[in-house]
Amino acid sequence: MDWPVSVALAQSVPELPTGADWSYEMKLDGHRMITWRTDAGVRLQARSGRDVTAAWGDLALAGHHLPAGTVLDGEAVITTEDGRISFEAAQARAASSPTRAHRLAAQRPAHTLSLINK
Repeated sequence: MDWPVSVALAQSVPELPTGADWSYEMKLDGHRMITWRTDAGVRLQARSGRDVTAAWGDLALAGHHLPAGTVLDGEAVITTEDGRISFEAAQARAASSPTRAHRLAAQRPAHTLSLINK
């Protein structure tokens, strides 16, 4: 699979499709991204196709536990102290320099939810 790929995005439909090949997930207030585990390491790709590994280093580090060749499509989220998902925290992380992102990750680590193995 070549870099970058298109992320799976929600679509509005009048009626939900049915059948064995369909699955559904909740829309979360985070950042959609692809996690690539290669022989050389881990890369994270935003839905725009941009490499965002430096801003989400805690997720990249967690991705090292995946087998090489794994590609995951998921939502990166950050939770507040009371367990709520914070879109503002995810926005701040995504817009951060690597140094600031590292500091933010130490305060509130990111989580990847709704993963789909591509």
